[in-house]
Amino acid sequence: MRRVVGYLCMFLGALVLMVGVLAKPVLYTSLAKVPLDQQLTLISTGDHMSALQASAEGVKVLTDVTLQNTRVVVGIPAKAKGKSAFWQYIVASKQVGGKDLDYSQEGVSFDRVTGQATNCCGDYKSVGTLTDPTAIKTDFRHEGLFFKFPFNTQKTTYQWWDGDLGRTEPMKYLRTQQIQGVPTYVFQQKTGPETYAKETALPGSLFNTDKPVDADAVYENIRTLYVEPNTGVVINGVEEQNKRLEAPGLAAVPITKGTIGYNAATIKKNVTDWGSKGKMLGFVNGPLTPVGIMLGLIMIGAGAFLAFGGSKVKSSATTRQPVAASAPSGPE
Repeated sequence: MRRVVGYLCMFLGALVLMVGVLAKPVLYTSLAKVPLDQQLTLISTGDHMSALQASAEGVKVLTDVTLQNTRVVVGIPAKAKGKSAFWQYIVASKQVGGKDLDYSQEGVSFDRVTGQATNCCGDYKSVGTLTDPTAIKTDFRHEGLFFKFPFNTQKTTYQWWDGDLGRTEPMKYLRTQQIQGVPTYVFQQKTGPETYAKETALPGSLFNTDKPVDADAVYENIRTLYVEPNTGVVINGVEEQNKRLEAPGLAAVPITKGTIGYNAATIKKNVTDWGSKGKMLGFVNGPLTPVGIMLGLIMIGAGAFLAFGGSKVKSSATTRQPVAASAPSGPE
């Protein structure tokens, strides 16, 4: 029985040792990849905001309203190639209790591990403008990070895509912060003010004048992202936007102004979905290797002792032979 237990202990120890040795090169590598068929909905809301609404009836300014951005991410496996995934990104903005403001759609291909744009699979962008809400632009090229940070995110500066500017801007690490028990790395990107478009023949009523106005579309934004570092997933995202129209000698007109960020339900779902996965992935990429190797060696050593150790030596008592005494001879 003792040898059976020893063999079993050695077998299990070898398995544990193998898990420890292969944790990073095999197990972690297979887990640290984004899915090809991702399905995700992110909702952001902002109170007391200002926005410009363009419709068939004309263009007008909305003030002190609640805005909602709904972002839907859909993975398309059929368009993925090699180490890249292809995700479709749909954004719809609206006034809560009011009309839609704008709509855009993008197709983005990116590396499944690093998160970096690869432009391998027919990236595109379709988005309306103030003067032409149905405008379409295809064959678009992306750069840097778009959906997420790399697995095993570091405390450094990354290049994050800015859709309004059509290029990447530095996303700097600030600090570590807990969100509902999940440790996150906080990154921030400060952009502008910068002119990103020219608008012509805008209605003078927007600027309190009777004549059409040519204006610069000016972009200014502070984007703060709270990232679960093991998965690279954004748990919460907040933007302090100040997009506006500027014309010489006239008051600026807001395009989008105010603070908007993930709502409570979106944050809670992200915490639920990615908090435990992040812990598991961090364990596989970190402590599992030394723990597995050490525990495996201990189990193998203990099993070998039980299976092949010397048998208990039984000491036998030395038998002492009695000596017969001679009877003294004497006269009978």
